[in-house]
Amino acid sequence: MNSWEASALEYQYGSGTAVDMRQPISARRTDNTIFHPALYTSSGVDVMAILMQIYSRPNPQVYLGAIDASCPMIIVDLKQHDYPIVYASDAFSILTGYSNHEIIGSNCRFLQAPPGKAPKPTKEQREAVRIMRHAVKTNQECQLTVTNYRKDGSKFSNYLTMIPVVWNSRDGTPNYSVGLQVEVEA
Repeated sequence: MNSWEASALEYQYGSGTAVDMRQPISARRTDNTIFHPALYTSSGVDVMAILMQIYSRPNPQVYLGAIDASCPMIIVDLKQHDYPIVYASDAFSILTGYSNHEIIGSNCRFLQAPPGKAPKPTKEQREAVRIMRHAVKTNQECQLTVTNYRKDGSKFSNYLTMIPVVWNSRDGTPNYSVGLQVEVEA
């Protein structure tokens, strides 16, 4: 357990407090929705709660199938300038070759060209970017194949699903976008 995990659990349950893990989560103290025994990040994003929200969304526009935290996934903060990535799964790092240190705080555009090169998008790539921007602007789900580049410069086809998520939003508008990726044969 790293130091921020220990701090989060101590914050939630207090020092030296025993927790009965057989007890349902709803019966445990949950006065702070950011920290509870789940998959969370140092940024305060509760990934498991967000995945549950995606799974149980009332009017899905795209089919996801089974999802869990083992798939390549990023979470983008829609309320910050330039929509930085605030969470990247280990599987996303493996897929792209970038470390979390290189990913967090970046906009997803860094995947549109090999490192150090300016994007030279094809007509299809420009259309994919247009669809993604429209989905973010209108708070809609989208699913499409995009061409991305790994850190080593190799190109791959990325079947991308983007799902807007409302999380602790005061006005009810999505404040995160979750991107789920699957590498597909070109």
